[in-house]
Amino acid sequence: MAELGFAEQFVTWAMRVQWTHIGDGRQRSLVLHRAFDAMDMPEGASLIAELTEALMRASARPLAFPCPKWRVLTNDEARLLAFIGAMQARDGTPLALCDPQWRSPAHTSSVWPVAQRLALALGAAGLRFGARRHGETDMPPLAPPFH
Repeated sequence: MAELGFAEQFVTWAMRVQWTHIGDGRQRSLVLHRAFDAMDMPEGASLIAELTEALMRASARPLAFPCPKWRVLTNDEARLLAFIGAMQARDGTPLALCDPQWRSPAHTSSVWPVAQRLALALGAAGLRFGARRHGETDMPPLAPPFH
């Protein structure tokens, strides 16, 4: 996890909070709302919830999204980050990085659009995948606090 850029760490944390801390994944956590608000991305918590639900429907097996404190990236998380990163890059590789289960006609329509909306919203908020350079931070400036 420490080798990932801020955007990847943030999305991994958000998916883990949504997936494991909230029970069945349908409720949205206040901590997620606050975190995405701080990133000037108020729709982020809703997009994470939609993506979680789409992934649960599309997967024939339980996906590995551990506790938010877990320090190791799972294969499922790595696959999802690569998929979202490819969508941000718009280089034609998202389908190649897409989990085969997400490609079936019954499920592609649910996972692909929400992942694409999330990738675009992350980019618009300054959260770019693969942007980290050695010794530099890729964390965007935080939105001013609300009083």
